[in-house]
Amino acid sequence: MSTFNPIEYDDLIYRHRQSSDLLWSLKNWHDPLVDNKEQSIKSKKLINKTTQVSSIITPVHYETLPRNSEQIKSDVLNSLALKYTLETLGNDTNANEQAKSIIQEMSHRLNIRTARFLAFIFSKIFNQVYENIYIDRNGIDCLYKLYCLTPNNKLPNIPASPITISSTLFAILNTFSRSSSSPDSNLLATPLSSPLTTKHYITSPRIIYLPTHRSYMDFIILTYLCFEYNIPLPCIAAAQDFLGLGLLANLLRHCGAFFIRRSFRSDLLYWTIFDEYVKTHLIHGDYPLEFFIEGARSRTLKTLLPVRQGMLKSCLECYFRRQVDNLILIPISINYEKVLEDNLHANELLGIPKPKESKSGLFKSIQILKKSFGTMIVKFSDPIYVYDAYELFKKQQENKLNSRCDSFNRSIPRGVQPRFTCQPDGFNELELNFVDQLSYRIVHEQQRLTAIYPITVVAFSFLSSFTVMPRSRSVSLEQLFADKETLFIEHNDIVEYYSTNCQIFWPSNNDKNNLKQRLLSLYSDVFDISGNNHLKLKITGDNLVDASLLMKLIMYRNTCLHLFAKPAYILLACQVNSQASISYQQLKTYYHFFIHLFAYEFVYDQCPVDNIDDQYFDRYLTYWINKNYIFHIDESTFKINSNFLQQISLITSPFEQYARAYLLIYEQGNNLTETSLSVSTKVYQKNLLTKLDSQNIINILASSSNVISNALRTLNSSNASKTLSEIRHILTKIFQPVSIHLRAKL
Repeated sequence: MSTFNPIEYDDLIYRHRQSSDLLWSLKNWHDPLVDNKEQSIKSKKLINKTTQVSSIITPVHYETLPRNSEQIKSDVLNSLALKYTLETLGNDTNANEQAKSIIQEMSHRLNIRTARFLAFIFSKIFNQVYENIYIDRNGIDCLYKLYCLTPNNKLPNIPASPITISSTLFAILNTFSRSSSSPDSNLLATPLSSPLTTKHYITSPRIIYLPTHRSYMDFIILTYLCFEYNIPLPCIAAAQDFLGLGLLANLLRHCGAFFIRRSFRSDLLYWTIFDEYVKTHLIHGDYPLEFFIEGARSRTLKTLLPVRQGMLKSCLECYFRRQVDNLILIPISINYEKVLEDNLHANELLGIPKPKESKSGLFKSIQILKKSFGTMIVKFSDPIYVYDAYELFKKQQENKLNSRCDSFNRSIPRGVQPRFTCQPDGFNELELNFVDQLSYRIVHEQQRLTAIYPITVVAFSFLSSFTVMPRSRSVSLEQLFADKETLFIEHNDIVEYYSTNCQIFWPSNNDKNNLKQRLLSLYSDVFDISGNNHLKLKITGDNLVDASLLMKLIMYRNTCLHLFAKPAYILLACQVNSQASISYQQLKTYYHFFIHLFAYEFVYDQCPVDNIDDQYFDRYLTYWINKNYIFHIDESTFKINSNFLQQISLITSPFEQYARAYLLIYEQGNNLTETSLSVSTKVYQKNLLTKLDSQNIINILASSSNVISNALRTLNSSNASKTLSEIRHILTKIFQPVSIHLRAKL
């Protein structure tokens, strides 16, 4: 794992503090629907023509003009699929009016004027609440290449100069002069091939942005970046809840947001309109799309399992039906040093209802602008070309089938199936398996770009080696540095097994005072300093407030658990009884038991399968043996090395706490009589919250709505080969001593 190097990134906050936000928001924007050709005379006089600008880009070129929102709505209402659905529903006047009402409520009205206004407003907000916003420069360059926007005069290895008033205006006129030049000269000067002739797509690129979702800021930041770098603004899928924000919802709609219900699979009319609305954007290539594959904000700050695949399926169906020749998926990781809603997330996990999105709530949140939230790091993954991914997947599946039997495929090719029917579950088995694999790949790419902040190390240090958190618990700065070395330096190879792109954001020269001041300023509601210069928690004595405080630490620790999940299962199995040995086969059995137990809790590098011959097991086991954490007793028997128990406990404690929390949930004795997972989760949580202990980490974890939901989903999973009694038996066998203590305490 490398240390974060700001030189490799563009710092938008630094650039904007050197310039005028108003002039920046009024810069020339190359959109065919908007005429911004004429600049004011006063602006021209301010230009310093000697300023070097190495980041000017050429205008966006479209084969045809993008449709406006009214044309898009008209195309959806006149689509064959919607007409077929209306005929199925009886083709009455009420259904037609309902369809018009749905598309009117759903659709965006993207225009550059509103984007300029919000760009100005949010530049002020970002400058106020963030110290830095770091943007992956390589990712932006990749987007330029996809759109063929790489500047003709771009100089390699020269960082972009900050945007000053003069350089901004110079860029405006220089870009205008390029756009007014003859197309033939531009074509000859462009070093890149046109998107019309690349091997990946015949027409303009169909790009889909897939960012992580931890905060409401995720809706804004990508549009903000696209405006910053003169990249086509995306259309963003947003929940219908945001319509309660009134004026802000209307502004978001005019910046490309389209609003959809959270659940509508049983409503055929709504599904058809949604499906056609998504597809028409991709088929015509008007604007790029943006949606969150996790389906909702992750309150736990872990990546959620990509089980809500409706939006992704609608996009992929365009490719399966050969309506587009390729799709380009770009996973994006948005990393926050401090999440704006961390207090709300912690309270929601402990059963406090989420405040509804409303105008009054929006005005109350203005006080957030008085606080600092540290840094934000936005990193782009390499593009995923659906054509390449699907062709490779089909070859792999064909090889598997050929190894079993030579069966004749009688399925009708999707390219010749009728396009006027809308079938939410119309995918064949091969396509469904590909969607699952692609979803995991997208999430895996997002997780590979994780940035580790100091708060993650602090959370590890405070929560490790304890079932019950002492009120006097404190951590020295020296211990933080030691734990950071143990987790991310000594075991860098383990992290790099998962990804070589993870970075740790740490004070330069390991400055202890800098680290202390940063933690106290950003997390003043969590930490205080003790007399011996140790960090301590701000325990209030209020049961729910203190539980919420520990929940926040758990959340920030969650951000990197996917890096250690599988390797830690081996140590956890060996650590159960450090005095006894464990056989190779038993160790492997426990390893796969934990993989399937936490299949909904942590998103691995691939979808868990029942095949016990995991290719990484022997690699991880060999790694721990080489580190002397585990040693051989004989060829097939192993034992934990008691000399490294402290380091082992630091790595395994999060997973041990989750396993004990699962056991505590399963010991509640409630029968799964409810068919609805959300109702069952509320029943379990209500029972556990009556016994809430703000000092008991396992009790707090078990009271989390997310952990309860994941534990119950493990039991209901179609792949689950073990019943509740079997899982309880194994967990009780592993964690019996603490389980008895917890039951006595409760």
